[in-house]
Amino acid sequence: MRRTLCLALLLVACAELPPIPTVIERQPFHASTDVWSGSAITITSAAFAGGAPLPAVLLDQLSLDARRIDDTTLIASIPEAPGPHDLRVVAKNVDTASTVVYLRGFVQHVEGPFLSGRVESGRDPRHVFGNGPTTLRRWNIATNKTIDYPDSLHAVTCTRGVGPSPTVGDLVLLTGGCTAGTWMVWRPEPLTATDTTSVAVTDFVAVLRADRWIVLDGGVFSLVACESVTICISEAIAGLVGTDVVRSPRGDRAALLARPASPGGGPTNGMPVVDVAGGAIGYHVPALSGVQGAAFTPEGDTLFLAGDSAGVPALAAVLAADGARLATRTLGLSPCAVAVDGAHRWLYVAGQVTSSPGPQSVLQVLDRTTLNAVTTLHVTGAAGYGSNLCRIVQNPIERRVYVVTTWPGEHNPDAHAQLYSFETPR
Repeated sequence: MRRTLCLALLLVACAELPPIPTVIERQPFHASTDVWSGSAITITSAAFAGGAPLPAVLLDQLSLDARRIDDTTLIASIPEAPGPHDLRVVAKNVDTASTVVYLRGFVQHVEGPFLSGRVESGRDPRHVFGNGPTTLRRWNIATNKTIDYPDSLHAVTCTRGVGPSPTVGDLVLLTGGCTAGTWMVWRPEPLTATDTTSVAVTDFVAVLRADRWIVLDGGVFSLVACESVTICISEAIAGLVGTDVVRSPRGDRAALLARPASPGGGPTNGMPVVDVAGGAIGYHVPALSGVQGAAFTPEGDTLFLAGDSAGVPALAAVLAADGARLATRTLGLSPCAVAVDGAHRWLYVAGQVTSSPGPQSVLQVLDRTTLNAVTTLHVTGAAGYGSNLCRIVQNPIERRVYVVTTWPGEHNPDAHAQLYSFETPR
């Protein structure tokens, strides 16, 4: 009897015990913390496994659209909002701590010095050379300071900028004045003449190698091939209005930036690319009828061209050796410059998009292996590129990409260069 009573009392006591709460172990999450503004963030956590519902992902107080990639990985689209932000994942089994993410994009616009015409980058990525009001000018785009060279070095009043040379950082300048000068190759630091041509006053000259030049005169390209010091053959490239020449790092090819001289005009088989060794047009790129920007990969094996395709802005990638098509895609902007990132797989295209208030200047970032857009960065709070010449300048040490714009016509001593700065992820 006593034993039965004790057992009954024990059962009553157990029935009155409070339930033991279930302890949920919160899992940490990891995210890409340095990304392009307007792109996407990758988030991983063991808490996402096992068919768990998608958690809420917050950037500051903004809810992001997220999608599952695999059992433990999400990708969330992010707005174009450069700067630091707090990222949180809200779910009962995810750590409540936030992490700081940095969205990289447009930084600022600065009005540069008086500088007009075609410009050329120096060996130091901070230096840009071009036509100052009276002579050759070096512009430090990091400090916005300038240095002017002697008047006799480059005749700015009768040229449309400086030309490219076979060596990065060297310049092709009209030395000796407008009347008796010739275009020569100069190393600016220390100042040394390294080569000369027989070309007199013209818009500018691109020296591809010692015996191969491209001359732009009145907007018309001519390809010059010299058999000896005294024998040179010049062949005009008809039907085009030229603006620039882009040389391969290998020195074997050169792309011409130009548009048809008349609507429906220009080469019927596409835009020409020069075979430097042969001293002639090597092939044409049929996908484009005009080119506003071009860039080779650092290895010189691939050429990217942005321009016009049947009235639609387009981007083409071809094998630099023979022009074999690799890929093409339409662009949602009117391009003015192209550059390949030397350290990452990014491709940059500067240009303008159409918006209700008017054209808006942008820098589009693409994956150069797929030509898929990563992000489009908008210039805000400043006047845009307009119809000026554009050049993309990179400074990987400071993690900056710049768009430099300059006056496109005849020498203008009162025209300012403009500088648009963008910050890149690490």
